[in-house]
Amino acid sequence: MAERLTVGIDVGGTKTAAVLLSGTGEVLATVTEPTNRSGTPRQCADHAVALTDRLLRTIDCPRSSLDAVGVGLPGLIAPDRTFRDSIILPTWRNVDFRSCLEPRLNLPVVIDNDATMAALGHLASLSERQRPHCLVCLTLGTGVGGAVLVEGAPMRGPDGTAGQIGHTTVDPTGHRCECGALGCLNAYASGTAITSRYRQLRADSGSDGGKSGAGETVNLEESLRQNDPLARRALDEAVRALVISISGVVNVLNPEVVVLGGGVASLGPPLLDPVQTGVSQRSFPAPARRVRICQAAHGPLTGAIGAAVTAARPERSGHKDPL
Repeated sequence: MAERLTVGIDVGGTKTAAVLLSGTGEVLATVTEPTNRSGTPRQCADHAVALTDRLLRTIDCPRSSLDAVGVGLPGLIAPDRTFRDSIILPTWRNVDFRSCLEPRLNLPVVIDNDATMAALGHLASLSERQRPHCLVCLTLGTGVGGAVLVEGAPMRGPDGTAGQIGHTTVDPTGHRCECGALGCLNAYASGTAITSRYRQLRADSGSDGGKSGAGETVNLEESLRQNDPLARRALDEAVRALVISISGVVNVLNPEVVVLGGGVASLGPPLLDPVQTGVSQRSFPAPARRVRICQAAHGPLTGAIGAAVTAARPERSGHKDPL
């Protein structure tokens, strides 16, 4: 029997990543393209079809070789997997994206939140012995997404909003978040927020050479490598917000693992180490000693791999979780 393949697609605020996965979990092909945030669900579905066919052409396989396609979307997903709304995709409201995409592919399609797919992608990288009772995942990209897995299953809640750690409050009188609330983690620790803060600090200090802070192109990672104190300050403020939020989650849920994904997590130790130290100091002693802060196992492809792994599961069509 020919090997059955799955495709996973991770729609992010800046980029859309797609992977082709073998039946044994091997990544056979990848592709990353810009996300059209102003696009309609129909346009996104057309893009997903194009990405799928492009992946298959890479290994010269027909679409009939595919078992299923999984898609992670950046927004609130209802228990029936309807896409409710999103800061990242502001024109989408109550979209049944699965029904939009399935007829185009003539294949089973699984839809879930992008952070949930990233959590499942990281979990799939662990052996059975390594798998935690509770895993928390934060995706630090254009926005801050969140997901919680308990015994490998996503915690969703009756309204599908469980795990939205990006909208926990870290400063009740702080920056206004795009969701409308004040002081959300999302307003401090997303890639958008950190870069914006760095631009502001440069403008305030005059080190931007008189350029407009909002329009200046900056590279935070490169600036950190060059020991720019303003870049370090912008990151330190994000770390502080992460420590406050994650410590609360650690005290409430007692997770063994907190995974940081998204573009910001690619900073590696300059981000991970101070977050681990801060959480260890701020949380209750016992869970603080237990929890490990780590980078997403597959970097920027973790969400796409999680979507492909989810699509490969025999129970995918039922969309049922024990939580």
